[in-house]
Amino acid sequence: MVVSTFDDPRPARMLSVDGVENDFDNLTFPVTTYTIDESMCTYVQSKNTLVLADRNAHTVYMFDTVKGAYTAVTNENIQEPRCCCVGPGDTVLVCSMNKKSIVHLSVDDGDIVGTYPVDMTLPYSICVSNEGTRLAVSNCAGGLKQLQLYKISPTMS
Repeated sequence: MVVSTFDDPRPARMLSVDGVENDFDNLTFPVTTYTIDESMCTYVQSKNTLVLADRNAHTVYMFDTVKGAYTAVTNENIQEPRCCCVGPGDTVLVCSMNKKSIVHLSVDDGDIVGTYPVDMTLPYSICVSNEGTRLAVSNCAGGLKQLQLYKISPTMS
């Protein structure tokens, strides 16, 4: 498993099912120690890619864990990126909190595949079902908390 950290110079760690922690020894992360809620990550296993959303830099980093290289993805549609998850076809879906949307990224080159508006304030967390047919998005708006489910169409995957 890959987990996000905070108050640690390593923004992501590997965790075995036995609870053993390991570092990404081959990666050089941006020189930032994130506080809570400033970064989140996911791992695209088939592409050996660690994806790190940096909320304050409005950037999504894609680290090739084999080569040790990374791509920094910035775009006007990526504003306060929060949670990210593996999407259809080994792509990545990222909550763009200030744009009230989900940004769909290609892992291979960091290109934006699409941007999908969501009808909620401050989209925060996202996940895709095991079958890859459903998308769940929740928000962090006090008093207006929502959980929305979407069907993933074949054209998205």
